[in-house]
Amino acid sequence: MKSIPLVLTLGAFGAGVAVVDARAADYPPSSRDKVEVDPRYAGVADRPQPDYTPVGVRLGSFLFYPALLSSVSYDDNITAVGTNEKADWIFKFRPTLDIKSDWSRHYLSFAVGAESATYAHYSDADYVDYFAGGKGRLDITPDMSVSSFLNYLHGHETPGDGQTFNEVTVPVAFDRVDGGIKLDNRFNRLWTSTGFSFRWEDFDQFADGEFIDQTYRNGTTYDAFARVGYDISPLTSVFTQFAYEWTEFEDSLYDGDQYTAAVGLKFEPSRLLRGEAYVGYLDWTSDSGFLDNVAGFYFGGDLAWFATPLLTVSFTADRKIDGSTYNGGSSVLTSDYGVRADYELRRNIIVSGIFAYKEQEYEGNDRTDNKYTYGASLRYLINRYLTSTLNYRYTDFTTNGIDVDDYNRSVVTAGLKLQY
Repeated sequence: MKSIPLVLTLGAFGAGVAVVDARAADYPPSSRDKVEVDPRYAGVADRPQPDYTPVGVRLGSFLFYPALLSSVSYDDNITAVGTNEKADWIFKFRPTLDIKSDWSRHYLSFAVGAESATYAHYSDADYVDYFAGGKGRLDITPDMSVSSFLNYLHGHETPGDGQTFNEVTVPVAFDRVDGGIKLDNRFNRLWTSTGFSFRWEDFDQFADGEFIDQTYRNGTTYDAFARVGYDISPLTSVFTQFAYEWTEFEDSLYDGDQYTAAVGLKFEPSRLLRGEAYVGYLDWTSDSGFLDNVAGFYFGGDLAWFATPLLTVSFTADRKIDGSTYNGGSSVLTSDYGVRADYELRRNIIVSGIFAYKEQEYEGNDRTDNKYTYGASLRYLINRYLTSTLNYRYTDFTTNGIDVDDYNRSVVTAGLKLQY
């Protein structure tokens, strides 16, 4: 059995959840990222606002940013079922601390935090999550850098999320460790990015006093990747990428190997676009032959379109393979699509709308799940120390699976964030 890497050259524990192929957000910002020096190249939601930016506490060459987010939510279907829905009020508190270096070269940051949720009527759904982590970048030369991240998260999966079963009506706790390291090189117009990442997960096998077999997803996923690109203009490059992923779960019947190959376009931050998009081919093979093999079209992307100085529209897409114990075992082809619009109503008031669609096809079984999510939010920057938010989310889930419920769910959340 391959072992979990014990040493990453940069970074210590980190907050957040990494996707198998280690999304760019998991790594520290690039030393070439123009967003850091020119706010015109940032989207509405993450554009620097000097009058509303927390000042932090300086200790040497590091800045400490403490924050406390409190919120109250109303969820009309906390168990994500089609009949006998339960509604409740949820009160959350989320203290966090971000630590960032203030160096002219290199980069290092850490984050720690926790979140507690208390349900007004159904206390068996209460939970406490916590995380810690960090990421770093070593600038070897102006054209060569090594980046790394390492995260720990004790989290939960609520009914209706992930692969939590319909009959499970309380959050399922899990522990996750994920990390990665990559080398970025540039040779005039030619550039390369190679790396390795891993994700280890361990789900609680008991929920609400009932045993749940989680051995099919308790274990480690590894991913090795390489990308080669060429600048066809100062702000646009074409690239090709290859990745090999393998899994080692407690139940080896669900182990598999996946190869992906793709070509794409990458847009450096400009007045119009930022991000990337790619298409290609994937091939997933079951090690034991227990699950159906999957091969076909592969795609992904994360693009921000700066429609006007006051409006940013973002598009995301992703395709991956999961395993499931449904109907004796099945490989699942999951496709995700999303669009988000952020509008700067005033310099300190941002309104947003989202739409997301998830399709899951269970190979070898006549089951397809469709999940539609609609939402809207309002963010009001009161001053550099205080931000208020209001969010609404509506979920419409349909399936033709046996003994699996269709359901609808609405959640309204009001929050207040204190920061320094």
